[in-house]
Amino acid sequence: MSALATAERSRPRAMHDVLEPCHVVLYYAPHVYEAFREIGLTGIWRCYFAGRAAPLGPVRAAVVTATFHHFKPSMVARVVPDVWDTAPPDEVLAARLAGVDAALRELLGDAITGEDLTEAAGLAAQAAAACAPPGRPLGAANAALDLPAAPHLALWQAATTLREYRGDGHVAALTRAEFDGVEALVTITAAGGEERENIQARRGWTDQEWAEGEQRLRERGLLYSTGALTAEGRAARTAVEDLTDRLASTPWRALGENGTRRLYELLQPLAERIVTTLRLPLPTPATTLDA
Repeated sequence: MSALATAERSRPRAMHDVLEPCHVVLYYAPHVYEAFREIGLTGIWRCYFAGRAAPLGPVRAAVVTATFHHFKPSMVARVVPDVWDTAPPDEVLAARLAGVDAALRELLGDAITGEDLTEAAGLAAQAAAACAPPGRPLGAANAALDLPAAPHLALWQAATTLREYRGDGHVAALTRAEFDGVEALVTITAAGGEERENIQARRGWTDQEWAEGEQRLRERGLLYSTGALTAEGRAARTAVEDLTDRLASTPWRALGENGTRRLYELLQPLAERIVTTLRLPLPTPATTLDA
């Protein structure tokens, strides 16, 4: 593989790693849950599904299941669409931004008014503007929202658009591989990307459903009886990740090598600060883009 091809594959993944801590403030910061409580939303999953799906409008459970992919449909249906009767999407969007605002002000401190953050917000917004809508429902829904004037919120919104744009591509890659929700989780745990005990229950799948997913993968020659991936299974999982990266490359090509590298340099210390302070279950992004 040429150096250019390697960079094209690795750059989207590295940029995801450095942007993800900013986005997931939505799911981990107590400030966000407080903002949601003020509009009547309580419970982790009501807040999660409402907070993430709100850009789509008052959609039904089937739409959320399709776009989020990994969740058991009945788990989604316990929350959606009833959650919109408690808090319509426009109220959820306002609350999530208010919560993120409070969280980032505390997490980033003086950096929130610095030139570096303003520059990062501008570069991230430029990349997000290159996220074309076709085939990207969550990415397009977030891109259609007004970009906040405050740089730290503009950065968060751009990071969210880029994250969901990549996620839409990941769903397409999983669909191409013919992995349903539980099969996708089985393969990622078998590849060492997640621990089963940390992800199975959080996505709503029972032990029987997990076992049935394993059986389907064994019948396809992708999984050994021990639970490990076969060579074909490893190749299929690698293909999913590589296709996800390729489908996520457009905004970084648009931003260019220098702009992408500069954005990474600006974001890395901010991401490290957020990961450390919130104790996020995420790796700290490497110091440099090529590390």
